[in-house]
Amino acid sequence: MAKTYINGMNGKKITGQYGDFYNISMNLEKLKEFANEKGYVNVVMSARKETGQYWETETFTLNEWKPESKEAPKSQEVSVEDLPFK
Repeated sequence: MAKTYINGMNGKKITGQYGDFYNISMNLEKLKEFANEKGYVNVVMSARKETGQYWETETFTLNEWKPESKEAPKSQEVSVEDLPFK
């Protein structure tokens, strides 16, 4: 499956006194086109191979994973004869 890069999201990793932090910028107008039926935009953040023009170190792609539909398990008839003990 091809990755869908999200224009309008940028991230920059910053190392501070207490560890790594991420500055993330989002353009809400551009994100609206990626919203799912519940209004959420699910993204994956990953490190860029090369730092961007404005020192961005992270990139964002659309997380398009969807769980398989879960059907209710079919009930099975069990009789006393089916039990391994009596």
